[in-house]
Amino acid sequence: MGFRWDGLAVARVVEKRLLALQSRSRGSRSAGGPPVLDWRHPPIPKVVPLPLKSAADPLKALAFIAAALACGALANGWAAPDRKLAWRGWTPSPETVQAPAILAPPAPAPEAPVPAPGPVKAVPPTRPRPEPGPIPARNSPGQPPPVPVPSQPSRPATASSLFPPSPASVVRDISSGEAYQAFQLKVPFLDARRSSDFAEGHIPGAWNAPVWEADLERRLIEFEAAANPGLQAPIGIYCTGGGCEDSRLLARKLVDLGYRNLLIYRDGFPDWVAKGRPQATGAHP
Repeated sequence: MGFRWDGLAVARVVEKRLLALQSRSRGSRSAGGPPVLDWRHPPIPKVVPLPLKSAADPLKALAFIAAALACGALANGWAAPDRKLAWRGWTPSPETVQAPAILAPPAPAPEAPVPAPGPVKAVPPTRPRPEPGPIPARNSPGQPPPVPVPSQPSRPATASSLFPPSPASVVRDISSGEAYQAFQLKVPFLDARRSSDFAEGHIPGAWNAPVWEADLERRLIEFEAAANPGLQAPIGIYCTGGGCEDSRLLARKLVDLGYRNLLIYRDGFPDWVAKGRPQATGAHP
């Protein structure tokens, strides 16, 4: 026959052994022997208070408790908001808490009644006041009346004042109006055209000095002897105008002779005729 495990038989054996162990424990207590541990009734240890070594031990304990409370407060302050512990303290009762008084807004001041506009009165136009004239000066009894200073008559314009010499340009062009003004001021003119053109018509009082004819030197000597112009005096020169260079060639000849105020009528004798100004004919001025 094989072995069969009987749980009921095993439980009975264990119970017997426990009962035997309990009986031996009781017998040893009564006989004064060493106690036998009972798993059903474990021994209760006795708490024996330790004696204080000195009077400073309570102070150390209080200091230790204060340090523990301080560490707890610091840890609670550094903790996250959701992990902080709420402090338990005094909270005011609902009876002692008074709701703040709500002040009503001040009532608006009554507006003053606006008077109705009356009829507009017509304002008569004011006459402008006459401006006061100059106040005449009053003389003291001992002073004679002031003597009026006669105004000096303006000096007539001269050829030297209207056409002064210019060191920067001894030869310069003048317009048609300036040429007629110089004619009115008796400025001597030299006609650089040929003798035949000069005889048909020229400016009254002008001298003929054709640059392309052989007797130019003789004609210039006759001009200087008759007109006697100064080296700084204005002298007018003209030809047919436009692209004619005869007047400029004659001006270079006069510059070589020492003259320093030469006026070239750039539009020439055709412009003089077109303006309807006086003319002269013949071979002489």
